[in-house]
Amino acid sequence: MSNNQKVQTVDYRHLKEGKNPVYFMSQGYKLAGDLYLPKDFDSNKKYPTVIYTRPGTQVKEQTGTTYGVKLSAKGYVFLAFDPKNFGDSEGEVRNYESIHNMVPNTTDAISFLRTLKFIDRDKFYGLGACAGAPYICNVAIGDVRIKAVATLVGNFDAAASLFGAYPKELLDKMLAVAAEAKQRYYETGEYDTAPTFGGMPIPLPDSAPKAMKDGYEYYFNRAGQDKCPNYSPYYPTIGLPVDPSRVFVNQAKYFTTPFLVIAGSEAFTRDMDKQVFDMAAGEKEWMVIEGASHMDLYDIDQYLDPAMDKVDEFFKKYW
Repeated sequence: MSNNQKVQTVDYRHLKEGKNPVYFMSQGYKLAGDLYLPKDFDSNKKYPTVIYTRPGTQVKEQTGTTYGVKLSAKGYVFLAFDPKNFGDSEGEVRNYESIHNMVPNTTDAISFLRTLKFIDRDKFYGLGACAGAPYICNVAIGDVRIKAVATLVGNFDAAASLFGAYPKELLDKMLAVAAEAKQRYYETGEYDTAPTFGGMPIPLPDSAPKAMKDGYEYYFNRAGQDKCPNYSPYYPTIGLPVDPSRVFVNQAKYFTTPFLVIAGSEAFTRDMDKQVFDMAAGEKEWMVIEGASHMDLYDIDQYLDPAMDKVDEFFKKYW
């Protein structure tokens, strides 16, 4: 029996509505998830199910909790999980973000969910936010077990975000640091970390870009390490703050899975969202949340609630 088949046993007697810790195997590592179950949950019934892929660097207790609570209240089983190297999951290098981990981890999370007797395999959906949007789309493009996909403020082109967001002199320095760090890790097994947000002072100067200000507000004030102890605002220097291979723009023209794209009117990702939406080849719907920035659709009810209502409405079209 392979490692992936040695799934941690789920004791149905202990499952309850709300959050339930679960574990599953992927790439030989034990990964941790939070399974959100609907009100009056009954393991002998069948439920529509959502697999969630979170924004890069996050742990399951951040947007995973927010979205899990909201969608389980609408009757869905919802899984948020820590990928390899993050949170309560096994794996080194810690906090190393890579699409090459996220895609197989997500595929295995789907397989794990479908072993549970209360999962309705015909009502199985994918949801991704920010970096999680290209993650779930890269999985769903070749996995017909996902019946429909919804994305929120999708950061669909990490290469553009990386090479377009930093001055060349800073980017050159980052690339040099990463190259040296990779060599050191190969030779010694040791690695350093750096602040994900560049170590800018808090509060940020007025001249800082709005996207950076929004990031600090969410990751340091609303859902930072003090509220989510598993989260770390540091990344290992063997990589970059953004994985340049995390891209879906090039594949979007082949995407035929039913597709809902939700953008914020003030989000820096809106143009990426529209580009991917326009390219997608299957049934699709477009929604803009007026007044919402990128981070507003992480946890601000005023903007997130209508988005979640639309996600629910969209998924129900494919029941």
